[in-house]
Amino acid sequence: MTYTAPNHYSYKYKFNVEKLPTEQTDKLPRKITWWGMFGGLMFVILGLFEIVAYFLQMSDESYNFSTPQRFSAEQLFIFRYSFDTFILVLGLLMIILSAVAMVRCKKVFFDGETVKVEHHPLFGKPIVETDHLYNYLGVLLKVEYYQVGLINRNRYIIELYHKEKNKRIPLYISTSGDGVRKIWEYYAEKLKMPALFMTDHGLVSRHYNELNKTLKEMSKRWHLNALYREEDHMPASIQYKNKKGKVVLKERSLYFDVYTILASLSMLMLIAGFVALLMYYPYVIPYIGVLGVITVLLLCFMAIMFISFGIFSKDVLVITKNEVVLGHNVSFLRTDVEFLPKEDIESVDIGHNPITDRYYLSIISHDNNIVFSKNMPIEDLRWIRGCVIREIVK
Repeated sequence: MTYTAPNHYSYKYKFNVEKLPTEQTDKLPRKITWWGMFGGLMFVILGLFEIVAYFLQMSDESYNFSTPQRFSAEQLFIFRYSFDTFILVLGLLMIILSAVAMVRCKKVFFDGETVKVEHHPLFGKPIVETDHLYNYLGVLLKVEYYQVGLINRNRYIIELYHKEKNKRIPLYISTSGDGVRKIWEYYAEKLKMPALFMTDHGLVSRHYNELNKTLKEMSKRWHLNALYREEDHMPASIQYKNKKGKVVLKERSLYFDVYTILASLSMLMLIAGFVALLMYYPYVIPYIGVLGVITVLLLCFMAIMFISFGIFSKDVLVITKNEVVLGHNVSFLRTDVEFLPKEDIESVDIGHNPITDRYYLSIISHDNNIVFSKNMPIEDLRWIRGCVIREIVK
């Protein structure tokens, strides 16, 4: 059976497996639904007020829209009535969607051996799915993109993974990635199940007893020395140097896509506004004062610098004898540096950002995670991953 409902509803959720049997409800937070209901009600009141006020207008009165004389009274009525109707319909939609979110949910029951999931749809009786724990493949860590109104964020989800998506149950959901790897390992160890994660090659499984072992400790078992050889072809997008006991990997060129183009246009608009304000500040001072002009100029300058760092920065990865160093450079200026000891590294993976649809190299330890190159082609990242693994385990 297939459902059209989302896999998970919550944005803040934690399943308690310490005390069994246990029960948890996966549902959109009441804070969001009540605010959506309140906002929708305000729009409905505003739309109704404007519509009713138009019809209650006295016949000898007229609205001053400051519009050209060629518009007739009927055209003005259509313009205003259309806008008020839009506000009214928007408010009704917000109320309806908030009411739907209050009703739809997923209830999960777990006694240590059996999992029962109750899907509560908008209409009809709850749909119940029951299965044994041994039919689940493991504990999956994944990142999903979500949008609520104008808010775009990542949602970090740890779930008990089943081949049938209707039987998957959430264990942990948060919009913050802080400590999510530790929580993922905790659930895998507590349930004694494999830890699963998605890579560029698909779903990968790791035994829960091996989660705290480093990449060096697992290199012989996984035959990593044979997998990654130095003679593999190096991509043209990377500068590679091996000197004085360290390997340096640096992005050779900038990558421009729709996001960097939009950022560039925004920066040009800010520069134009900055220059215009400098040229015509005597005309602006009477309205916002000298302090206001200085404040606007400083804000524009800071925004221009911030966007410039985002567009023109290049990542530099330095692998020394004992650690991996990640630097972010603008020309010859290094703006930020991160360090990760080789002995602590547990995994080197290629991750995916669902918001920008870009891939990146992620070097992971138990307590930290550093990310190299957020906009490089995936094939080039695969070569870099092999190079980094080879330098860590050799």
